[in-house]
This record gives sequence, structure tokens and C-alpha cells, in this order.
Amino acid sequence: MQKEEMESLAREAGFTNTAVIPADQLVFDPSLRKYCEDNLCGNYGKNYSCPPECGTPEEMKARTEQYRLAWIFQTIAEADWKDAAALKAVRDGHNARSRRLIGELRKRGEEGLAMLAGPCSACEVCASAGGSPCNFPEEQVSCISAYCMSAEKMADTAGIPYWCGEGRVAFFSLYLMERKEG
Repeated sequence: MQKEEMESLAREAGFTNTAVIPADQLVFDPSLRKYCEDNLCGNYGKNYSCPPECGTPEEMKARTEQYRLAWIFQTIAEADWKDAAALKAVRDGHNARSRRLIGELRKRGEEGLAMLAGPCSACEVCASAGGSPCNFPEEQVSCISAYCMSAEKMADTAGIPYWCGEGRVAFFSLYLMERKEG
């Protein structure tokens, strides 16, 4: 798929910014896993897409190394970081747009690895809570944080804003494409 077509699809989907960078320019930092372990989002050990169930930082990075391109989608919105309900609404809208765009890409034969903002929410309550297998393994998606990826460095590399100023928030999704041979 051509870059111009990708950008057009992202604009039509409602994203504020989009960029494509070589996947090998993504920056991983295993020390970022501590933020998941602090369980600020409440999903550590309770969601198959979150640590520790999703894999070690090394396993997560290895999944990304199978791809050549990283397509970044970003939503910037007016919201206060202290307003949990507003943040959830913006994040959920961003992830819904991301899932629709990724679904369209897959329909077009563009297979890849998706990462969303925050924990997988394909189910209201993750089946891991009851020890059952994932209900929708083909829709299970981990977040950028679970991969121990620096979103700030990714945004810098892509030339898109990370910090958006007072009263504004940014959420990111990624779709890694073009599987490497071998």
C-alpha cells in the first residue's frame, strides 16, 4: 500500500496525525515494564493482552522485529489528564477508530501486528479473570506500554507531537506491516 493511500485512510478514519517509520527505529526499554507492574490501569494479571500474560519485554520486542514498517495513528483531543472519564472516552474512541482502520487494512490483505492505547477491550471482562481461554484471540491486542516501547521517542522519530499542551491529550496506536522474509 502506498503512503499517500495510507495517509488518506487515516484522515478519513478521523485521526489527527499519522506517520510511517521503519519498525527498526522503534525504541524499546524493558525498564518501562515497571509501569505495568505498578498496575495503575488495574489490568496487570487480569487481561490476556497485559503483562505478565502477554509475554516478557523480550518476547514482545521479538514480535515487532518480524516487521519492516510501523504505521502510527494519533488522536489529539481536548481533555484533562485528571478527568478519568474524559480520558477513557477519548481513548475508547481512538481505539474504536484504530480497530476499524486495522480491520479495513486486513480486508485489503495488509496483515500485521496491531497495538492500541491501553488494555485490550474486545470483551467487557477479559476471560482471563475466570481462567478461561480468550474469547476472541484474533482481536486480542496489547498496548504500546505492554511492549515496553517508548511512545515519546516514537513520536519524536515520526515528527508528530507527544506532549500537546495544557488541557489536551494524545493517544497512539500502531500497525506493524510488511513481514520480513525468513
